[in-house]
Amino acid sequence: MIPWRTRTLAVLLLASVVTNLVFVTRLYLPGWRQAWRLARIAPPLPEADDHRRGDPASGVTVIEYSDYQCPYCARLHAELRELADRHQLLWIYRHYTGNAGHPQAEAAAEAAECAGEQNRFWEYSDTLFSNQPRLGDLLYTEIAASLDLDAKRFQACLSSGKYRPTLIREASESERLAIQATPTWFVNGRRVTGAVDAARLDQIVADARAAQGKGG
Repeated sequence: MIPWRTRTLAVLLLASVVTNLVFVTRLYLPGWRQAWRLARIAPPLPEADDHRRGDPASGVTVIEYSDYQCPYCARLHAELRELADRHQLLWIYRHYTGNAGHPQAEAAAEAAECAGEQNRFWEYSDTLFSNQPRLGDLLYTEIAASLDLDAKRFQACLSSGKYRPTLIREASESERLAIQATPTWFVNGRRVTGAVDAARLDQIVADARAAQGKGG
C-alpha cells in the first residue's frame, strides 16, 4: 500500500501540473489559434488599378493597408518610400478606414484618390503624412494647391464622392484579411503588422528577396 503522505504529494503534484497546464493553455492558445486562422487566409494580390511605387523587377512586392491618421503608418510610410525610391521593392498602397478613432482617415483617402486623378497620388500621400496633425479640409486644399493640381477638378472630385466605392471595396478586403490594426502589410504574401525600424525593414525585404530567389 502506498503511504498516505506519498499519495498526498502525488495528488498535489498532479493538481499543480493541471493548474499550470490550464494557465499556459489560456495564456497561449488564443495566440496560436489566431496565428493558425491568419495563416489560412489567402494574402492579397496586386490589382490593375493599384497605386504602385518602386520597381516591379525588384523581386519584392509590398501590399500595404494604411490609414493617413495612424502615426505608425506615417513611420512605415517614410521607410517604404525610401526603399521604393531606391528601387528595392514594389510598393502597393491600399486604404484602411475602419478605425472609428480616426475620423479624418476616409476624407484624407478620398482627397488622395482625387489627387491620383491628376497623377499626383504619391506626392499627395507623402504630404498628408508629413502634415498628419493638421488633417482636415483646409489642409487638403492647401496640398492640392502646393502640387499645382487643377483646383476646380480636385474640388469637384471631392464633392462627388466618386471614390467611396473604392474605399468600401478596400474595407471589404480588409475585413476578409482580418485586418484589425494599421499598418498591416504583406511582403511577397507574408503578413506583417505594425511599423518597424529601418534595420528590421531591410532584413524583412532581404529575406523576402532571398526566398523569392530560391523559388520559395
